[in-house]
Amino acid sequence: MRSVLALPAVLASVLLLSPTPAAAIKKTSYPEVKIEAPAPFKPDPALETMRKSLADIVRRKNVGDLSALLGPTFFWTTYGEPAEQFDASRDALHNFKVAFGFRQHGKNSDNQNPENQLWELLDEMVSERGLFLQDSDPEVVCGPASAEPVDADVMDRAIELIQNGDEDSEWVYTFNEIALTEIPDGGTTARVASIAMPIVSTHPPTTAIGNNPIPTHYELLLPSGKTGWTEVKNVKSLAVDKLCYGKGPDGAWKIVGYEQDS
Repeated sequence: MRSVLALPAVLASVLLLSPTPAAAIKKTSYPEVKIEAPAPFKPDPALETMRKSLADIVRRKNVGDLSALLGPTFFWTTYGEPAEQFDASRDALHNFKVAFGFRQHGKNSDNQNPENQLWELLDEMVSERGLFLQDSDPEVVCGPASAEPVDADVMDRAIELIQNGDEDSEWVYTFNEIALTEIPDGGTTARVASIAMPIVSTHPPTTAIGNNPIPTHYELLLPSGKTGWTEVKNVKSLAVDKLCYGKGPDGAWKIVGYEQDS
């Protein structure tokens, strides 16, 4: 899945609080996108301890203690490519701080505005326990884990068929069987499992501008071209930001990267 998400022009973020407008999706049939879970990685006690400490630091919003858990090198990718604001000439700490809003791009001093600091994102990433080995480096572990398409080419074809113009589609998935209904909380029209589907619209409706209510239901496009509704809690985002860990020269686990997929 990470190879598919690495195509910026094809698949962009899955922002659950501002879902895709209906105009972004063509209600047409597309090949079924079967999904699978990445092989889980069982952390050793040292990594477990480090992540518990990290979670506590994030809850306390302590930038100094957070920086101390950073490794000597730090990569930052967006859809599999180096992030636009990643500066290879700067050190790991600088790029880490820019990535998470503690410092503005091109600045040498930290940004003190808490509104720009991505503590909630960090909390989401460290709170999820699922970890997996990174494809490109077997010594790097990332998490949280999310589903991957069984066939990346099928995913590409599906996106090309349903995506409307320059608008980006947003996909969710389920491993468990769920019922899709004609209307929110209506009669069942289909049952699906272990596939990914794009979001067509939400209930309550959302707009691109203004404050939106948190959706309770998604309208999803089935491979047949028909649509059905399900509660938001029944599905998960296919594109998920991930924090990555590796061992430093002293053998201690450190933060070594950020995979930005949403």
